Amino acid sequence: MNTAALTALLSLASTLVSLAEKYGPEIYTTFLQAVEQSKSGTGPTADEIRIIFEKCKADNASIQKS
Repeated sequence: MNTAALTALLSLASTLVSLAEKYGPEIYTTFLQAVEQSKSGTGPTADEIRIIFEKCKADNASIQKS
């Protein structure tokens, strides 16, 4: 892994931690689900994408209220 890739991963981790601290652990859970589904050989199903989208909308609504 090169320096640019490590820097990007560190930046992403830092962003996720700060978002989780500010808005709650739901953000981390949603992100982790999306990454896990995208790693599968076939990718997420249409229903899984809909579930992630609904979760993101709920997380966004929560963020907007705070």
